[in-house]
Amino acid sequence: RQYIIIEKYCEIGDFMNYLLSYEALPPEIKAQLTRITESWKTHAGESLVGVYLHGSVALGAFQPASGDLDVLVVVKDALTIETKLKIAQDLLEIDGCPCPVELSAVKLCDVQPWRTPGNCVFHYSDFWSERIAQRLHDPDFNCYVLDREFPDADVTSYIKLILQCGVTLYGPPPKEIFSEISDEDFWQGISADVENYDFHSYKPRYLASNVLILGRILSFKKERRILSKYEAGLWIIENVPQSLKYLPERAMKIWFEGEALDLPEDDLEKLRKYLIAEIQK
Repeated sequence: RQYIIIEKYCEIGDFMNYLLSYEALPPEIKAQLTRITESWKTHAGESLVGVYLHGSVALGAFQPASGDLDVLVVVKDALTIETKLKIAQDLLEIDGCPCPVELSAVKLCDVQPWRTPGNCVFHYSDFWSERIAQRLHDPDFNCYVLDREFPDADVTSYIKLILQCGVTLYGPPPKEIFSEISDEDFWQGISADVENYDFHSYKPRYLASNVLILGRILSFKKERRILSKYEAGLWIIENVPQSLKYLPERAMKIWFEGEALDLPEDDLEKLRKYLIAEIQK
């Protein structure tokens, strides 16, 4: 069915031809992933179990100009603050060279067997980078994602996707590390607090991406499969009211083609409320 939708909406752009899988990544991006893996091997040492790639690269829908590199690391034991700071320093240097990096780390005992909702021992992303940098320079500054372990429902979706199509950068195959996550646990993880979903979360460049992500949540409810943002965009166009179809079309052109297009706030709010209502039915 997805190919019918793609053919039907091919007039919105031919950017599908430029979406990449892991095998097709340019050498500089593969080198960036190698740097990430080597940092964890160096600083986590024998505690490192595996490094796994998820997100758009794993789904074969990566756009180098806009996409992030999404990585999940598994370790045997809790990490010391000193180890976390060394890895964070490396990631600050690796991030954006050339792609933004989003990385979380979990303990093996929390994923085998699986424990809902998921627990992180480390996190790095663009959203946290300034606070991480401040923590590196000021020992008294408290940085939530470095100074404690914390629950994170997003881990549910990372693991579900890794088991579906993830890429192993280091360590055993995913099925040897991760317990299966039920559709019920996954749905709970991605739909929790959806009534407060905000298209304007994070930096402005993520607006179009956030539109596609909310539609992707609804698409899983209907299709029982994790779609890429590209597939989700096509799915949204197919399944929202006619008056709102132009919004996911524009969001796709913004995110995948870099076009400068307007997403009117009044219609964005209508789309947000429509998608949330469908998710909560």
